Amino acid sequence: MRGKIIDIHQHLGDVDAGALVETYAQLGVVKAVLLGQQPSRRPGENEKVLAAAKRYPDLFIPFAGFDLDEMAAGVVRHFRDEGFRGLKFIGPRRPYDSSCYFPVYERAAYLKMPVLFHLGIVANHPPWTDANSDNMRPIHLDFIARRLPELAIIGAHLGNPWYDEAAMACRWNPNLFFDLSGSTLKKKSPEYLGGLLWWRPDSRPYGSPDHSGAWDKILFGSDLAPEWIEDSIRDYEKMMDALSLSAEDRRKVWYGNAARVLRLGE
Repeated sequence: MRGKIIDIHQHLGDVDAGALVETYAQLGVVKAVLLGQQPSRRPGENEKVLAAAKRYPDLFIPFAGFDLDEMAAGVVRHFRDEGFRGLKFIGPRRPYDSSCYFPVYERAAYLKMPVLFHLGIVANHPPWTDANSDNMRPIHLDFIARRLPELAIIGAHLGNPWYDEAAMACRWNPNLFFDLSGSTLKKKSPEYLGGLLWWRPDSRPYGSPDHSGAWDKILFGSDLAPEWIEDSIRDYEKMMDALSLSAEDRRKVWYGNAARVLRLGE
């Protein structure tokens, strides 16, 4: 059995929040991170996300869409004071690990706000026709995680298509986590993913610095409209079945890892 689920990667867009609430209730999803969009890309998205979180506070956890090129570090506290619990980044003009962005990351770390980075290819349609996907490679998160070990970092889509970068950065940084949302579970076999996420807590001398296993670092994320979320859950289940993950590792992927990132126990 799956037990409780946290969806770490969800958007509202044109979806009615009530439809998500109904779908999640049927599927056992007890918390969902709603990701806002910076005003320069989709005006009003942050306000819509925050309104939904205030309407359904027991379910939704709001992350503000933050524009790394247009917003100052001081805006981070403003978002926190408004009620946002974390930040979402996408479409930067420079690589994510550019020094000019570090004041934002440092402020988020100080305020204990987790951050989620879109990684890899971004859809080639408005408003992303000017996006440079190379600026969103997962290897850029490695430097951020090393510099700010107190910052909880979520990388989306396991870095699609730069999966090997994502996996190695994940292994070496205790504060770096990844979701498998997007097309990854449709196009990549469980065996391929198991080969990337190979290390166990006892994988010495080739394990992680904190002796965690790969499945301590993977989060469930759908990034889909309500009618497709169950399909995403089934894809995760097929992967975990094929890799013979233990009941404990499955519980971590569905709920435990995200609960730790989101500080739900505090």
